[in-house]
Amino acid sequence: MNRSHVGIVGCGVSGLTTGIAVLLSGRSVSIRSAEAPGHTTSMLAAAIWHPFFPSRDAAYLRRASRTYATLVALASDANSGVSMRELTEYFRTDDGIPWWAQCVPDVSRVPRSRVPSAYAGGYRMRVPVAHAGTYLNHLMSTFIELGGVFESGRVDAPDEMLVRCDAVVNCTGYGSVTWGDTSLGLSRGIVLRTERGGVRGCFIDDSDARRPTYIVERDTDCILGGFAEAGLTSTSVSRDQIEDIRARCIALCSDVAALKVLDVGVGFRPTRPSVRVERDGSNPGVIHNYGHGGGGFSLSWGCAADVAALLDGVA
Repeated sequence: MNRSHVGIVGCGVSGLTTGIAVLLSGRSVSIRSAEAPGHTTSMLAAAIWHPFFPSRDAAYLRRASRTYATLVALASDANSGVSMRELTEYFRTDDGIPWWAQCVPDVSRVPRSRVPSAYAGGYRMRVPVAHAGTYLNHLMSTFIELGGVFESGRVDAPDEMLVRCDAVVNCTGYGSVTWGDTSLGLSRGIVLRTERGGVRGCFIDDSDARRPTYIVERDTDCILGGFAEAGLTSTSVSRDQIEDIRARCIALCSDVAALKVLDVGVGFRPTRPSVRVERDGSNPGVIHNYGHGGGGFSLSWGCAADVAALLDGVA
């Protein structure tokens, strides 16, 4: 089955990393999607490696660790859109180093004198950050260079591709509703793109699941967030919401106060009770890889490796 053909549906970060991993396993691959990478939910991501709100889980840790290592390697390529940044995360209760931080080699405690008064403690580490547009273009270029084929078009059911593929991988995110997953929901995210100004490094407080606060420094700008509003589908953003994000971010890093807001972005994260990376129970020719919520960037290469292993019959 070494030269079997695998079809992938969806070309966000999950679809593209899966396509590359499967190509590297020795198979031929085509990706089919109604949207080009520049129009997927992944484009709006802050794209910082950071496990937001994970339960303590061995599979999550393994996938996050593999993704971290892969992104660190990609950061050495100036064309990848990935760079390493210092992340400072503050906590309302200081329960020690986060369990998932064992993926990172250089975690250190923030001196108490440098922790804002609203917080009990903080930790610093270096993590990968991607400029989403550049990174997705790099992934697509890598996929094509390895022999992958991109096809534009909708796929409403796996049988449409199984007639010409040995296996189909579903990376459609919320599109999986049309494939029969009734557990999926949407979480509306709001981010601000600002000038870079004097901000150096990234800052996070994810103590509030509905209002995660983060500042992500990129080469020429910053991404500020955010909101995670379950069930909301409106793309309208109020002035109060913009000011709320700014105020929370200023509390993490005072340099944000001087930043001019350039754009406001709204995206919809597909959520479900747990990430789904598995064979379909009723159709063994179909493998699913979706439901990452806000963790698609942080889990992508680990989930892609698991899909390749499932194709090998190993996992």
